[in-house]
Amino acid sequence: MTGNKYPEAHKLILFVEKVPFAAEEKAQLIETLNVNGMTEETTQAVHKALLALPKEKFGNDWQRAGFVMELGTLLKQWQMTQGSKKFKHSR
Repeated sequence: MTGNKYPEAHKLILFVEKVPFAAEEKAQLIETLNVNGMTEETTQAVHKALLALPKEKFGNDWQRAGFVMELGTLLKQWQMTQGSKKFKHSR
């Protein structure tokens, strides 16, 4: 049974697939996430690419805001997971 090399990046990959990026940009972001996993650099790349999209690519302003909020939620979850790994959970 093969597993995902970077399981924490899977949610971000699914997010990138939903956002109306250009096909080549989408493929590049997914490849970067598959190779490097979820890092500060890869999350910044996705964030910059999302903000660089013109408003015409979205159905309306609410759709764009929804994508920005969803990305923010994914990043906060990842940061909390990374932070919790620094603490010992057993007593």
